[in-house]
Amino acid sequence: MKTKVIRDNGVLKIDIGGKIYDPLSFKSFRANPKNVSEFYKAGVRLFSVLSSGVTSALGVPYSLYGESWVGEGKYDFSAIDRQMDMFIENAPDGFFAPMFQVDTRDWYLATHDVPNSFTHLSQIACDEQWKKASADYIKAAITHCEQKYGDRIYGYFLLGGMTTEWFSARDYEESHPIKEAGYRKWRNDDNAKLPSKEELDCEGKVFLEDEESEVYLARRFHSETIADLILYFVGEAQSVLKHNKLLGLYYGYLFELGGARLYNDGSLAYEKVFFSPDIDMISSPSAYGYRRIDDPSAFMLTQKTLDAHNKLYFLEFDHITHTAPEMVNDPEGATQKNKALAKIPGANSKCKNETESLNLMYRDFILCNSNLTALWWFDMFDGWFRSDGMMQAVAKMIKLSKEFGETNTHRVSEIAVFAEGEAMYRVRKTSNMATLCLSNIRRTLAECGAPYDLYSIGDVTLPDVLDYKLYIFVNQYDMPESIKNYIAKKLKTEGKTVLWLYAPDYAKGGMKDVKRISKTVGMQVEISDVSHGNMIFNGEGYEYPLAEPYFSINDDTSTELCRFEDGTVAAAYKEQNGSKSIYVAACNLPSSLLRHIAELAGVFVYSQSNKVYVYPNSQCIGVYNATQNACEIHLAEDGRYTDLLSGNIFTCTNGVLKIPKNKINAYYLKREI
Repeated sequence: MKTKVIRDNGVLKIDIGGKIYDPLSFKSFRANPKNVSEFYKAGVRLFSVLSSGVTSALGVPYSLYGESWVGEGKYDFSAIDRQMDMFIENAPDGFFAPMFQVDTRDWYLATHDVPNSFTHLSQIACDEQWKKASADYIKAAITHCEQKYGDRIYGYFLLGGMTTEWFSARDYEESHPIKEAGYRKWRNDDNAKLPSKEELDCEGKVFLEDEESEVYLARRFHSETIADLILYFVGEAQSVLKHNKLLGLYYGYLFELGGARLYNDGSLAYEKVFFSPDIDMISSPSAYGYRRIDDPSAFMLTQKTLDAHNKLYFLEFDHITHTAPEMVNDPEGATQKNKALAKIPGANSKCKNETESLNLMYRDFILCNSNLTALWWFDMFDGWFRSDGMMQAVAKMIKLSKEFGETNTHRVSEIAVFAEGEAMYRVRKTSNMATLCLSNIRRTLAECGAPYDLYSIGDVTLPDVLDYKLYIFVNQYDMPESIKNYIAKKLKTEGKTVLWLYAPDYAKGGMKDVKRISKTVGMQVEISDVSHGNMIFNGEGYEYPLAEPYFSINDDTSTELCRFEDGTVAAAYKEQNGSKSIYVAACNLPSSLLRHIAELAGVFVYSQSNKVYVYPNSQCIGVYNATQNACEIHLAEDGRYTDLLSGNIFTCTNGVLKIPKNKINAYYLKREI
């Protein structure tokens, strides 16, 4: 049986043996007959099956079914069989995606003098013996599953590193003899040496100094080695699968890993993986910093990149619902080792009641559905969704997805946001830049009142990308000439508006020059060693703390948008032949300023409130009202709109639709024809 990702009525779905399935799925570390059958009865037909003997970061096993890689070239697939048989019995028409971990097992660490790949992935990534042994296991496990369950399997996920997300979490970029040897080979220099921890963690201005080129190279090697390791295992798996089943992983959380984690975890070379023809699916949890009841939801990665390259992105809903246990409590039938108790992270702030749980579930659903992305519900340690209301909500979401699938759907976003990993190699790990320009920018985008798409910089030349009105470049500090020329010649001659943040092309090749910022943005930019203070817009001050350098605009031919506290110009624009170049001399900006810029670009703005989030596509308008009061949104067409979640009907008059406050903050509005 062959499976593939196809685009059906504008949305990526899964073709399993000629039948199309919506990418809505279930996963659990404690899969059992009860939760599998609950989701199956709700309508779920795709299930992830984690087979692992590895101990999680909580100190408890990922799976209670036991280990299948038991020694050098020795496998016991009875653990896989028991779990697969349980899934098939309780989801008789379901299809499954086994998940296998490449990580070093305890027996392997006892017999080989190597780092633990779960915690120190970058330090073992160049060890050929481990790579081959693990690849042999992965291939053997896939071969077994294909031979015994091939007609029930739609794909596989490869897991590795800390929390199965390919993080190199606890080596903090530090060296090891295996890593050092790999670095020398990568540099093609027998005398190359990785920098010390003190050099890697050195404090100073935002961007690395010219004499810190070794830190830059080591940082690139750290992330590229992990990306290459992923591609190695993916290639080995495809030698068995031959693209007849889907292949996926968790990886590439560019917008999520603020601060030093972005560097330590080693995800900056994600483009190598995202663009690989051997990858069909990428997953990540819903953004952790955007989970409160009054938050927008957010993606961790460049979600639109995956869609543009016909790859599924699964958002994992793993919020701590009101029914979730606070401790992992393994059953009495488990081995003594597996009876460990562990506190579940976030349990102290879990949802207070079913209403809060439903709000978060519906909020993430309208985010995903409006952005045409996949979704799975993660019943982490069992009990996350154990209420009639939540299971009814799952059934409703599945029903709505099927109804949406009957009509062509496309994006309506007019804002394209471009970010990248490679430019961050030039940024000092000890600065707060990664948090400000990547993690925090998502809140500004969500609050501006208009939908946006997150791309990687490598997508900027795609033909479909010319459809937008506003282009935001958030961290292009070292721009390839080809990209820079394309933006200058194509976007600026197509009547587009381009918004540059902070320091575009400033650190090109490691050589810093403010004149390149001026040339890129088309107005005179100055540099200072002294902070200009908060950014002032509409009489309000917005604090965006940065280390040096500080920039401002000194250009009488530009149109000023706002100033810093010291009176220097913080944001301005120039217009030429219908195109606008806008520059903001900080790595983030007030949501209200971005809303104003969107309106200057001709973008349709749905909401003027920072706490009323909108998620529209060509079929429906998702709204999440995080205020305590009724709200209103602006629509292009008057008429009656049905909320598909509640069944309530609202009327839009003179472009304004008023929505009364309800206990469920989420609405999915469809215009009656």
